[in-house]
Amino acid sequence: MTRFGILKHRSKQQENSLWTLAKFKENYPQDLPSEETTKALKSAQKLQGCGNFLLFRNFYTIDQTKLAKFHVCGQHLLCPFCAGIRASKSVQKYSERIDEVLKKNRKLKVALLTLTVRNGSDLGERANHLLTSFRTLIKRRQDYLKKGRGFNEFCKIDGAIYSYENTYNEKTGEWHPHVHMLVLLNDWIDQEALGETWHEITGDSYIVDVRKVKKSKELGYAKAAAEVCKYALKFSDLTVEKTWEAFKTLKGKNLSGSFGSLRGVKTPKNLADDMPEDQDLPYLEVLYEFVFGKHSHYDLVMTRHVEAQAGERAELGGASTTPDERYSAGASSVKQGSEWSVATPGRTALCSVPKFQRKKSTGESHLLPVFVFGKESEDGTALCTTLIYSHMSNIGY
Repeated sequence: MTRFGILKHRSKQQENSLWTLAKFKENYPQDLPSEETTKALKSAQKLQGCGNFLLFRNFYTIDQTKLAKFHVCGQHLLCPFCAGIRASKSVQKYSERIDEVLKKNRKLKVALLTLTVRNGSDLGERANHLLTSFRTLIKRRQDYLKKGRGFNEFCKIDGAIYSYENTYNEKTGEWHPHVHMLVLLNDWIDQEALGETWHEITGDSYIVDVRKVKKSKELGYAKAAAEVCKYALKFSDLTVEKTWEAFKTLKGKNLSGSFGSLRGVKTPKNLADDMPEDQDLPYLEVLYEFVFGKHSHYDLVMTRHVEAQAGERAELGGASTTPDERYSAGASSVKQGSEWSVATPGRTALCSVPKFQRKKSTGESHLLPVFVFGKESEDGTALCTTLIYSHMSNIGY
């Protein structure tokens, strides 16, 4: 949840910047909307409704928590929240495909490959140069596979996933576009020879980087896939103004893909987590609302317990109440026709306001909401169950 809060906080900053750009001063009624302000207004309106509510389902009997429903704006080049969710889903799908291909051909070698071009102040020109050069390199591989001539080191790739990334250096005022790839190789690449081929195509860069990847016992190749599937823009290093500039320049361009034995994997339109196959599992449903401020965070709004027995859903103990007007719009968009328990100060019959505990670690702090649920027995003794919840995965930022 901490990670989601960070991403949404940056999205909110971007939104506020665009509202300012799109706003017209009342003292100048003669000003007409320009193309720039019209675009800013549309993007701000989309950002306004993105990621405000997150609905999780905790399947406590199998120790799994799933992000079930939420709304995204779909502007992954502008919105860090959308970019993070999309990247996480891409990593999941590509990791599954990589494992599948490697099971069929255990002789394949896994590596990370990076290709760059010379930095420049014009993002549009540099990005197009990289896109064109990379397409040329891919076409040479295709020609070799079809015709059997024109071999180069890139032809050793059996399959690959790739994505473009664009970073900005405030000191030099230049953009640095590059391509990240996870490649499955029939044989190890000669980095120097590939650099010569790349310079022949680009005319300005010998720089290529090839690194072997070791499989993790716990994550497999997911960590390597995450290096490739990360954002096209490094939001943490960009001002909101530069992010807007990059969005206008790169919008509509295909900045990720795959070829060879890894071709065909697509990020699904529905970015929610896949639910367990057993639909009769009971679960705890938790709704969060984003709170923007100096210390932005997601706050617990409502909870409910669902027990699927013979197709019927039974609410857990106590009287449930419907959401008040403050949450009705967001809650209705998440779940229709359901009764919820609203988390309000002082309520203890069903659930208490979340208490926050700081996780002890050497890294960044994480806030873990602790929800206490209780139901009174016949003799008045409180029977309580405590659930400590934390989101199952963090997305690189």
